[in-house]
Amino acid sequence: MIQHYRLIVQYKGTRYLGWQVQPVSAGLTVQGEVNKALATVSKSDDVKTLGSGRTDAGVHALGQVVKASIPLTIDPANLVKALNGNLPEDIRVIHAENSDEEFFPTVHAVSKEYHYRFTAQKMVMPFQLDLIANYPFDLDLDKMREACKILIGRHDFTNFYCEGTEVAHNVREIYECEILEVSQGDWGMLPPHYVFRIVGNGFLKQMVRLLVGAVWNIGRGKISLEQLQSALGPTKVQRLGPVAPPEGLYMVRVNY
Repeated sequence: MIQHYRLIVQYKGTRYLGWQVQPVSAGLTVQGEVNKALATVSKSDDVKTLGSGRTDAGVHALGQVVKASIPLTIDPANLVKALNGNLPEDIRVIHAENSDEEFFPTVHAVSKEYHYRFTAQKMVMPFQLDLIANYPFDLDLDKMREACKILIGRHDFTNFYCEGTEVAHNVREIYECEILEVSQGDWGMLPPHYVFRIVGNGFLKQMVRLLVGAVWNIGRGKISLEQLQSALGPTKVQRLGPVAPPEGLYMVRVNY
């Protein structure tokens, strides 16, 4: 009999082609590794998983929510131990609970929170590699914070996504958006850096990374706040900034 579990999974995405399973020849995926661990634990290939979102290659997650369906009844705490014993060290299940068949991590999500971490230092520090992006330019943080305010609300993000997955429409609502400053702290390994924090009802493919690229260009004075405002609509305009590198992006939590 198939049993359903809700997992919260953390992973460092550096080695992976993203969350979603790809053809075997393409390379490693996080979902592929989770499926293999579930198959080992349940002693069955009748394994199905569904994640709350498709993180791209190199992107990390602190709270990816996964529905796992396997032919095994097991205490959720023991399932966590068993899975972590069969997963690579850069993927960890941090919580499990019983679920029902009707739960869908994608459809039932109320909001998602992403963080993009970056420095503006001229020198890349060794311990930030793979974890914090570097954008070595002088930035006007006040203007960047004004840009964040413009993004809050319901907008058409046609100009801020990469085509690939079919979607019904490009309208999304942003509930919170801000830039935080993180000090170096006593540990001293990670440099002082910034966090672009955004919470919304959903995100298009590479939407957060394109928004970060546009906000960076505002911080450099390459585009104006008015240009950003004008781009929040269905009319295609010239891209306002680069796709920010994947290593700075984290799926932080999904709210239900």
